[in-house]
Amino acid sequence: MKRLARIKGCALGLLLLSSAALPSTASAQTSRAFGIAVTTSLTSVTSPVAALPGDGSMATDNTPNVNVDGLAGADNLFATATGGDRSAESSSTLENISLLNGLITANSVVALASSWLTDLGASSAASGSQLDNLVVNGVSYSSGVAPNTRISLPGMGYVVLNEQRRSGDGFMSSGITVNMIHVVLVNALTGVKTGEIIVGSATSQVSQ
Repeated sequence: MKRLARIKGCALGLLLLSSAALPSTASAQTSRAFGIAVTTSLTSVTSPVAALPGDGSMATDNTPNVNVDGLAGADNLFATATGGDRSAESSSTLENISLLNGLITANSVVALASSWLTDLGASSAASGSQLDNLVVNGVSYSSGVAPNTRISLPGMGYVVLNEQRRSGDGFMSSGITVNMIHVVLVNALTGVKTGEIIVGSATSQVSQ
């Protein structure tokens, strides 16, 4: 009987060691969104902002309007960040956008970012993001403007529409940041960057 007990004890010890050596299947997720961010040497404004809480539930923020004199203005701004088991999502919506004293305008902007893990790997998407009645320097652009479309703003810099930046390996991790309107201000004489304006930003990321 004593010999049998010793054998069982050894077997149990091996089982515990094997279980401890198994890789964890827990996942981590982050998400963040904001309406407008303006950064120059004279001002720094970001509003509204929502970031996924540590408990992985939901965060929301909103403001009736944002106005940075001569640079950016918008109404009805909402930001949301949420996450779940093996997934993360964020969104930013706003209306009546006017940038650089009307050089860039849009009726509404929607930024959506989502990332998820499955048994086949990790993925991210910006599906549902759109620009409504966008006009840049007098030229109209469709709501389905291609990702990372860059347009020159003579004497001021340039703007990137539907900017999408991806991260992760596509197997164990994936992430995406969507900036629907990203203005980069540049000194016309020196070419040095002097500021930036981001409208409608959503970020999501997951990892195993």
